[in-house]
Amino acid sequence: MADTIDSVNNDGLSQSTLEVLEQDPNYQSGKRGAGIFGDYMTEPIPTYIESKCEKVHQHGNAWIVIGRDRPASRASGNGGQGHTQASSIDIVVGRNPTSTVAVDPSFSSDAARIHISQKTDIDDNFNIEPSPWNGKSKLYSKSVSAIGIKADAVRIIGDMGIKLVTRTSATNSKDGSIAPNGIELIANNDDSDLQPMIKGKNMVEALTGLEDKISELSFCVLNFMKDQASYNNTIAAHTHVSVPVVGGPTSPSIELVPAGINAAISTAEAMVDNFKGRMNTNISWHNKYLNSASSKYICSEYNKVN
Repeated sequence: MADTIDSVNNDGLSQSTLEVLEQDPNYQSGKRGAGIFGDYMTEPIPTYIESKCEKVHQHGNAWIVIGRDRPASRASGNGGQGHTQASSIDIVVGRNPTSTVAVDPSFSSDAARIHISQKTDIDDNFNIEPSPWNGKSKLYSKSVSAIGIKADAVRIIGDMGIKLVTRTSATNSKDGSIAPNGIELIANNDDSDLQPMIKGKNMVEALTGLEDKISELSFCVLNFMKDQASYNNTIAAHTHVSVPVVGGPTSPSIELVPAGINAAISTAEAMVDNFKGRMNTNISWHNKYLNSASSKYICSEYNKVN
């Protein structure tokens, strides 16, 4: 998190203005010119380079500029290139107050902005990286209507819900066809590992099927252990004819008896572990992650995606 700035920052005011403020008891006490209780404030305000086509509404360092698409200098954007149908409304606060020269719009450094344009390159304007598909995102926007919002922090609040909806029309504002498209969530302007979202219900169905397969496999292993245990017991109890007297009394194998006992113990322990594993998967794991009543249910209660 960035360090907070001073509550009062007069960088950008001329030296003569600073000297006047330092000697003004009303300013120093906050009675006049310091902005207390919404009073007039002495603060640095940059000079804006205005285009002939623009109508500028400015109060303090808050601006509404109605004109043509212009993300930077007067030569920039679709408006600067002489395009028709490129009207725009640029709402911005916090142009660079420390600049000693007149300023153009700066989509990277102005404090906060809402840019509405009839025709613009919105991704380029805000330096949004293109996605891997042929070097451009499926959602990459070029010379079409757009709205861009940028600030240190952006919050969108809907007391009755928020819907992010794409493609409500088959054509765009230029009557161009629109291919089916979706929503991209990109952190840190890095889409190098952009991947498809998971559908929760499909994931539950897939994991439930996998759970059933694991359970079947566990039963197969259990049945094998049972058969193996029976076989081990038979081998351990095996007797053979004593020598040298043919037909004499029989006796169990000295080597097989202790080995059979050890195998029986190991098999019994494995069968207990198998039972515990099945109970953990079938009951504990399922109820914890695949049961909608659980707080650990893998599907969100409120948020959905198609």
